Amino acid sequence: MSTDRDLAARHDLARPLARVLAVAVMVLTLAACGLRAETPPPVEPSPDALEQVRARTVADSLALSAAASAAALLPDGAAEPVAPVLTEVAGYSDQHADQLGGVYVSGLPTPTDSPTDSPAVTPTTTESVAEVLEQLAAATRTALADADAVPDGPLARLIASVATSRAELTERLAGATGTPVPELEPDAAPPATDPAPTPAETTPTTGVDGLATGDVGVLALVHDEAGYGFEVIAAKLSGDQRAAARATAARHRASSEDWAAAAGIDGSAQDPRRASYALPAGLDDPAVSSALARSLETAVANAYANAVAQAEPGGRSARIAGLRRATGDAATWGATHVPFPGLPERAQQPTG
Repeated sequence: MSTDRDLAARHDLARPLARVLAVAVMVLTLAACGLRAETPPPVEPSPDALEQVRARTVADSLALSAAASAAALLPDGAAEPVAPVLTEVAGYSDQHADQLGGVYVSGLPTPTDSPTDSPAVTPTTTESVAEVLEQLAAATRTALADADAVPDGPLARLIASVATSRAELTERLAGATGTPVPELEPDAAPPATDPAPTPAETTPTTGVDGLATGDVGVLALVHDEAGYGFEVIAAKLSGDQRAAARATAARHRASSEDWAAAAGIDGSAQDPRRASYALPAGLDDPAVSSALARSLETAVANAYANAVAQAEPGGRSARIAGLRRATGDAATWGATHVPFPGLPERAQQPTG
């Protein structure tokens, strides 16, 4: 027969067993729900050098769009002929941000998240146009430095195009406001990012600044074709247009010789240049001649944009300068301004 003492002892042994069973049930329940009591909260990854450059270019584009849109709210008539340029600054900048992938969203909550907040609109004054001009110039310098330094070739090509577009918009906005063009050349050092590979850590290729001999040959070829085309155009024009076409032809021929000599292919079997090139009919018509001039300069711009992607980081400045020069020369002959100079695959409808 069990005594009261035996019953009490069994009761005392049952208590810890019950607690163990309760803990086991709780653990199994949490596991069944997919929960881990000791799992730390997710941490947003730290952006690498490429993401820093991409995000910076996107942020500058969005800031330019907002500033230009606000400045365009000037009273009717007060912004002419500035308004159309501001419209393009806003529209092109939106396209730049979109083609760069937009703002990165991790999906993780942050302490600053506030879905009800909205940006305040600052009253617009005539000084805001000057601020947009300075902001455009600063964003241009940043993008030019980043395009030269970023380790990724395709990203460098895209940012070089964005920088070229911004430079064009800066010059046009300065002209519309009657003010000097701000400084557009970047500082010697690019904006701070995580360390990128140094030239000693990369494997150089043949050619110039990392470009293979064949890639340098493309630049020699496209300049030679432009030189030939402008020589024919000059023969069809007269006056100042003939003089401009002859000077342009001579410049392209000289650039072609420089690239061929740098690649060591001048006069060799690897030299892709030809004695003549196919040209469209009807060049006696000035409209056809001007269209050919635009086409030739655009082809040069496209070749330089491709060369930016192929060159090594830190060795792209001459290719970026070539892209900017050819884009400006095409505009001189009446080419339409586009948001992505040198990138025909990203062509979009102009804003306005």
